[in-house]
Amino acid sequence: MINPAARSGMGRKTWKKVEKILLEQQIEYRAYYTKGQGDARRIAGKVTSGSDPVKLVLIGGDGTLHEMVSGIKNWENVSVGYIPVGSGNDFARGMGWKRSPKRQIENILRTGENWQMDCGKVQTERGGGRFMVSAGIGYDAGVCWRVNHSGLKKILNRMRLGKLTYLILGAYELFASKRFRGELELDGRCKVFLRDILFCSVHNLPYEGGGVPFCPKADPMDGKMDVCVVSRVPKRKLPVLLLQALKGQHIKYRGVHVYRCKEIKIHARTPQYFHMDGEVIGKVRKVKICVEKGKVHML
Repeated sequence: MINPAARSGMGRKTWKKVEKILLEQQIEYRAYYTKGQGDARRIAGKVTSGSDPVKLVLIGGDGTLHEMVSGIKNWENVSVGYIPVGSGNDFARGMGWKRSPKRQIENILRTGENWQMDCGKVQTERGGGRFMVSAGIGYDAGVCWRVNHSGLKKILNRMRLGKLTYLILGAYELFASKRFRGELELDGRCKVFLRDILFCSVHNLPYEGGGVPFCPKADPMDGKMDVCVVSRVPKRKLPVLLLQALKGQHIKYRGVHVYRCKEIKIHARTPQYFHMDGEVIGKVRKVKICVEKGKVHML
């Protein structure tokens, strides 16, 4: 599956290199192109609806990966490969991947084995899905919304400076976003009531927003999600806190709460933007997230 528009055309260029390798090694394949939002989910559902084993490899960004895994059916027959060419690439960063796309497809073809990885399953009043990296409500989702609706992303991607999009628009959203009251329920037992929440971010992998380790200890194979909540932090202190977050040092600050759980329910008193792997589904009030342990068989 190819997202040709990923990182201003890098998806299409990468596919040409990958296709050459497949042809040289006489590997049988079918190519599917995404053209817009929802295509990856629809295509994944179509090609995995049968009982035959499927190796489904994506060339695209983390948002397209979210769509693809949200659409997969008959998981026991599906193995997933990923060649990241997005502007954020937080999945690859969290996994410690430093391979080029060429080496990544060669690694996928060479091993032939897979390993099991957790993912997050989401339900909201506006729909649901799965995420591989993170999901969040509040500030971080607001940043994603601005990034996805800004021409700045395309300009910086052409200059290979795509990560700056998150930093620039993140700084703007820091002062534009409004705080909210909310409640968290962890594993059906522990309830937490918070005021002046900036955001609540739920992680399967450490990074989001192009390299910010909000949950530096998140492990995609421990059967749990890591949660980072920032609340009741004065606005004048937020720039320093977020600068510390770039180094994963924010968790020692007052007003930063970190949890680990298998299931979390979030109830915001007012509607807030919500994202899964950087893709914003709109504003919601109620969110339920649970971990699906070992759900994804990664190539």
